[in-house]
Amino acid sequence: MKTKTIALAVAAALLGVSGQALAQADSVLAPKAEKAPDRWTIIHAGTLMAEAGKPVAKDASIIVKNDRIEAVRPGFVGAEAIGNGVTAANVAIVELRDKFVMAGLIDAHVHVGAGDLTAALRNAREKVMGGATIVRDAGGTPEIIFPLRDAINKGLVVGPRILASGAPITTTGGHGDFRNGNFQASLQPPAFSSGVCDGDGECAKVTRRQIQLGADQIKIIDTAGVVDDSYTGLDQQFTDAELHAIVDAAHLMKRKVMAHAIGAEGIKAAVRAGVDSIEHGNYLDDEGAKLMKAHGTYLVPTLEAPTDVLRRVRNPKPGDRPISENTRMKVLGMPEAQPDGIGRQVKVALRNGVTLAVGTDFGGTPGDEMVLMVRQGGMSSAAALRAVTLTNAELLGISAKAGTIEPGKSADIVAFDGNPIDQIEASTRVVYVMSQGHQFKAPGFQLP
Repeated sequence: MKTKTIALAVAAALLGVSGQALAQADSVLAPKAEKAPDRWTIIHAGTLMAEAGKPVAKDASIIVKNDRIEAVRPGFVGAEAIGNGVTAANVAIVELRDKFVMAGLIDAHVHVGAGDLTAALRNAREKVMGGATIVRDAGGTPEIIFPLRDAINKGLVVGPRILASGAPITTTGGHGDFRNGNFQASLQPPAFSSGVCDGDGECAKVTRRQIQLGADQIKIIDTAGVVDDSYTGLDQQFTDAELHAIVDAAHLMKRKVMAHAIGAEGIKAAVRAGVDSIEHGNYLDDEGAKLMKAHGTYLVPTLEAPTDVLRRVRNPKPGDRPISENTRMKVLGMPEAQPDGIGRQVKVALRNGVTLAVGTDFGGTPGDEMVLMVRQGGMSSAAALRAVTLTNAELLGISAKAGTIEPGKSADIVAFDGNPIDQIEASTRVVYVMSQGHQFKAPGFQLP
């Protein structure tokens, strides 16, 4: 094939044949790929919650064709329910008769693409094995996260469906400027693919560049942060004009904007600029929550993040990522460092009617996050399960594809050992995962 292609290229050059004609000739001579046979799976669910908030069904069957849900039937059916000549030999039956089955969990804040490729591959695997069938990546290396997303969608790599932000949009020296703490790196200009910008014109251009590279949404670093090696407070870093320029540029190109926002005034500035979601919201106050409610802005509290970093500061373990002195000072001054501080912003959001979504940040599973939102933040288990499916799908703009188990939706399905409505901790006991029709975890089956 390589020799044939080279020969065609030489002939094209000699004859002045266009590149389009060469491509057509190559496609004509290439062997025709045979259509793969349909993949059929029938899942026998002892307890099925097809949509969070609606009554569960007992003893139901989910019929999956390739990457889509074909049908949901009462009782435990076999291949005969498919018809069209499909035989039992062509159908995989998954027995979950004593399990709780529901739509795949959606994680609205992860960093799969942070670090190198090996770390990204490991992160993607860990996320899907923890029950996340769809994730919204909140900022990473464009050269890693975009190809990884595409490889997963083609079934080449283990992982959840990824909605990728690319590089986070940040000020020079801001929380998302990964040169912070490295003097030699800070002497160099930011990479072409980075999201570092200053001034409303440059920030609009950098936003458009991330979209050109493939961003599904835009991540903006509205305020200072905690885990970067800098000490610049915890509030607003972009000017109001820069914030509006970024949001306007993204929305004009049909991309939503998620805003890392910790300080109270920075949260309000981001909401006024029109962001779609506030991430973290540690210092959220009632004024800010009322503003979020009025603007329809979602809150993704990521309680797993402060829980983990506080543990690493107070009780470090061998193998933990190192904590800089700047980070240590910031962490110990956070609301979460106070007694009963974890979940404070969830309580503020709940009493003001703010819509809550579920995201984990750098570690943990959606189940871990829901446990914190319920036990520390005061959400009900039913509300948390709705948030991790329906609400997250709405936030990500994928309600037509995901969030429920019904015909036509993506085959994103999870099962737990136990009922998470009765006890939210059951959501951490994931025993089955199917994402886009690919089975990654099942009783008696484990990926190598």
